[in-house]
Amino acid sequence: MTRRFRYAVAGCLAAATMLGAYAVGTDGSASAATGASGLYGYSIQDQKDFSTYVKLASTGGSRTLRMVVPWASVQPTKSAYNWSFFDATVGIAADDHQRMLLVVGQSPSWASGVSTSLPNWEWYPPKDPSTYGTFVHAVLLRYGATGSYWTSHPSVPKSPVVGIEVWNEPNLKDFWESGPNPSAYAKLVIAAYNATRTTPQVAPIVAGSLAPIGGYNDANCDGTGDGGVSSRGVNQVNFVERMYAAGAHGYFDALSVHPYNFWRNATAAQMLTYNKCSAWSEMYQTPVNIRRLMAAQGDGAKKTWITEAGAPTCVARATYQCVSEAEQAKLATAEVAAWKSCAWAGNYYWYDLRDDSSTSPTWFSDQEHHFGVAHANNAHKPVWQALKTAFG
Repeated sequence: MTRRFRYAVAGCLAAATMLGAYAVGTDGSASAATGASGLYGYSIQDQKDFSTYVKLASTGGSRTLRMVVPWASVQPTKSAYNWSFFDATVGIAADDHQRMLLVVGQSPSWASGVSTSLPNWEWYPPKDPSTYGTFVHAVLLRYGATGSYWTSHPSVPKSPVVGIEVWNEPNLKDFWESGPNPSAYAKLVIAAYNATRTTPQVAPIVAGSLAPIGGYNDANCDGTGDGGVSSRGVNQVNFVERMYAAGAHGYFDALSVHPYNFWRNATAAQMLTYNKCSAWSEMYQTPVNIRRLMAAQGDGAKKTWITEAGAPTCVARATYQCVSEAEQAKLATAEVAAWKSCAWAGNYYWYDLRDDSSTSPTWFSDQEHHFGVAHANNAHKPVWQALKTAFG
């Protein structure tokens, strides 16, 4: 959902192979003996042929889909809601027995105070976190376990949301346009959590949605102490540390990460290698890591979710960072197996489901067009079958 950069990733399975069976420690480390529990599926986007699109996921073993609820579109004014577009989306997913993780993001102008004439205006945070909480409350009243959507559409198989994810990649400037701010994000998390506790539609609040940015206190991975801050954003471990300092403890049910790692012609084995600047390693292997921070705050029993993972594939004349289709498939197999070996691992979402159209003017230069498990014509890449097998 944003441009990816090169960082090394180490897999739990690789660690399990090297270290043998190991138990869950007080630092939240992984356990090969017990393994993960969670749903497996895809992080997806809106498409014109949404029914066909979702079939790619459901026939490929998916049980859950992650998608942004566009707050700006659903509530364009403070007093009005328009659920029609998203009702159709939820209905199609439910017909294919997919439970949805809803990413609540994209502030309306009235909430952010930002003009719609500004680039990327929807990804400015709301001025008042309570407006975000109010919208989360409305989303759950609509799509929660006994939400109004299900009662008004009795022919649709009931498939209540599997969780609410608070924003997307708030540690990146691309998605927190006013400049990443862990304290401000913590307030958004608190508002969302409190909103779920004031309705009968309680759903897990998933905080984080964190993108990979360098290493702890070294966002540029150049060995200089920069506090984990770069021009792109804030390192994920530094961000979590500051979230907790701002009072986020007790206000979320799981923490999510996006451990991308790829570069030109990388192999799966290379991508699954420990590195101090690896988003995967920073989950539980580096000296200061997310699992250790969670355990220190009394959150060691909570799960970590991967809500985006993957790698783009190369096309002829590509100028972007990419891997071969064969290595993309090997990565999927190894990464899901590694994830399942971690006792603290929750839901897992591969990004993306389908490549964009080759008619795009940036087809050869923008990796965002090429993360799919299928080509734009719906023909499967090898990774589609690899994930179907891995998801089990």
